[in-house]
Amino acid sequence: MAEILGLGLSHYPGPVSPARFWSRMVQRNMEVGRIPREVYEDKTKWPAAMLAEWGTDEGLAAAEEHRRRLLAGYKVLSDELNAFNPDLVVIWGDDQFENYKKDCVPAFAVGIFDEVISYPYGGGEQVFKTKENVWGLDPETPLTIRGHKKAASQLARHLIEDQFDIAYSLETRHKRGLAHSMNNTVLYLDYEKHGEGFGYPIVPVFVNCYGSDLLVGAAKMSGEGEDVLSPPAPTPRRCFDIGRSIARFFAASPWRVAMIGSSSWSHGSLTKKHNRLFPDLPADQRRYEELKDGSFRNWGRITEAEIDDSGQHELLNWVCLAGAMTELNRSVEIVDFVQSNLFNSSKCFALFPSGVRKTGDRTLAASARG
Repeated sequence: MAEILGLGLSHYPGPVSPARFWSRMVQRNMEVGRIPREVYEDKTKWPAAMLAEWGTDEGLAAAEEHRRRLLAGYKVLSDELNAFNPDLVVIWGDDQFENYKKDCVPAFAVGIFDEVISYPYGGGEQVFKTKENVWGLDPETPLTIRGHKKAASQLARHLIEDQFDIAYSLETRHKRGLAHSMNNTVLYLDYEKHGEGFGYPIVPVFVNCYGSDLLVGAAKMSGEGEDVLSPPAPTPRRCFDIGRSIARFFAASPWRVAMIGSSSWSHGSLTKKHNRLFPDLPADQRRYEELKDGSFRNWGRITEAEIDDSGQHELLNWVCLAGAMTELNRSVEIVDFVQSNLFNSSKCFALFPSGVRKTGDRTLAASARG
């Protein structure tokens, strides 16, 4: 049986940009029509915890602390990944109207590439209104991300034979290459070298997490959105089951594989009951408790209504990971759970160790746990 490592993390765009820009995302969401202007401007409508993060410096101190915890979490997972030294990395991530546009939005798609040239370093432009990045690089600096064409092609064939009508892509058309969920995952797991030292080929598996909110949410940020509902996302049950199928395929393969669920959890920008101002932190806390006690094995039973109500659309990437880790009978180690009202989403860092990992080889960083 192949050796498989599981990782859960966030691809939140913040760590690409200096922390002083992070609180701009709330204003940007107001400007594109996600948040009513009166809700944004009337701070008495903000939760007390959100006002505390805003403080007297418009969120700067809170952003610096949020950044510290995120980078500590990525460092723990990066160390585990490098110690594991996989042959390839499977990433479940969403494409937010980046490569999949109005002509075709698949529920799931596998990227079959030898390599992709991506341009992730200006990734704060849409959400933070800046192209400045923390590495001081020209935002048009390219990043080459290797693919594993053989594994991706065989995976697509396996999924079709296993009754999943999977789509696939042989090239990208987004101006920044791969979707930011993939680009940022690579950047953050090789943060000091801004992705250039990430030597593992990836197999990207795209999940249409945004579903009915795609055109009114993700597409609106790029100016291409419409006030109409698009069809729904794949159900949590389907995401869980495809995760199990992918785990079965790689467990029988000759490859040493890391599997990553890449997303934040509840998003303020997706939580309609909060006027898209702040996320559903109580719902995230429930998911965190489920993850901790092993009840992630039941995440296939989450309903679409629960996902939509809590703004947890991107959790579907983690549901795929949960299905895979359930199939492999893995337990979880929590690295950190970082909550925020001001910075759009809760972020979780988790590790599902390989069955051959020796107990005590690594300890989770206290700085990551906060």
